[in-house]
Amino acid sequence: MLRTAVILSLCAACDVGALPGHGPDGSTGGDGSSAICEQLNVTPPAGHHNDGMGCMTNSQCHNSALGLGLNAPAYAYGGTLYKDSAGTQKFAGATIFVKLGGTEKKVITADNGNFWITQGAAGLDPPSITMQAQTRASGCPDTASMVGPLQQGGGNCNNCHRNGGTTSPIHLP
Repeated sequence: MLRTAVILSLCAACDVGALPGHGPDGSTGGDGSSAICEQLNVTPPAGHHNDGMGCMTNSQCHNSALGLGLNAPAYAYGGTLYKDSAGTQKFAGATIFVKLGGTEKKVITADNGNFWITQGAAGLDPPSITMQAQTRASGCPDTASMVGPLQQGGGNCNNCHRNGGTTSPIHLP
């Protein structure tokens, strides 16, 4: 356990990528989590637009500091999940978990692979200097945790996790 904590504390990069999954029988995979995989949702919500793009990168999107778009709520977390590391096959109906402090929220990926969590009481605050978030993606038979914590400004997942970004698109094998 101590070795895992030391390794995670040294990791600056993040990749939700290819880690062994958890079987429906509760067997654990290689990410050290005791979580059981989540069954896929056969009726995922409708994804609206801009899969693969940073949800909070530009004005008129989901970043209140830059100016929200028409009917666009402020997001604390948002991104796109794929079935492959190249980011070509969107993953609908999987579950994204984000834990900040003692609060964990889960959200189902939309039909275009997008996921989002709003700010405030109904959602979850973004990561800060004092509170880092942990995240994982799950869709049986696979589950994968992000290697390091989300730090301040880290809720805009597609900002890093994209082709040409600092790490590969978020994916489950």
